Amino acid sequence: MENHLLFLLKRTALFGDLPDVLLAQVAMATQERRYARDVVVLQKDSHPTGLLVIVSGKLKEACRSPGGEEKVIEILGADQTCGEAALFLDCPYPMRATALNNAVLLHIDKQAIAGLIDTQPVFVCHVLQVLAERQNSILRDIDAYARSSLLQRLVGYLIEQRRASADSASSIILPATKQVVASRLSMTPEALSRTLRDLADAGLIEMRGKRVILLDPDRLGEFARQSHADLADAALLPKA
Repeated sequence: MENHLLFLLKRTALFGDLPDVLLAQVAMATQERRYARDVVVLQKDSHPTGLLVIVSGKLKEACRSPGGEEKVIEILGADQTCGEAALFLDCPYPMRATALNNAVLLHIDKQAIAGLIDTQPVFVCHVLQVLAERQNSILRDIDAYARSSLLQRLVGYLIEQRRASADSASSIILPATKQVVASRLSMTPEALSRTLRDLADAGLIEMRGKRVILLDPDRLGEFARQSHADLADAALLPKA
């Protein structure tokens, strides 16, 4: 079991550069946990007991408005961490994390993490990088949502998902249901479906269930750099 945990830890950005002797110590403080679809992994306002690393599956981080509407903050996948900000700030989790499908996670005890922070500058640098990247992602989202059309927002997301794929394939699989993806993009499900149809009508994508085939990635990139109105004027999109 320990060798299995060592293999999984070595795959992650946070722990992959640690010497084997330290990695073995971390493995001793690590438990593999499995969650079925829709099971809550982290409850809002609960206190952290360790760091979570996603081995497989996907998690949805979300919060609810006073009216009960869910807002998806992030969709996390393999080798990403969850709950690190609350752990390092020693404060309650500000949102809820739920398994979007069957997920395998590693739970690393907080005392083992504290020991690495006290003694391993390389680990601290990796932690800061992960947190900075997460913050930059949120700031980019806020900026994009404030300045871009729904079309640009969706195209930017599709391009981002393509970049994140291991082989930069010409097709991607939406990481969750359209309702969850729409919430992640601050769109309604109806607006998401309509915008996907616009892109399909323009000959840029093809939908096959949750799979999105990027028929013309270069031209799709132009959509992310121009306004919806400009695209319609350029006859890139069907006019309303």
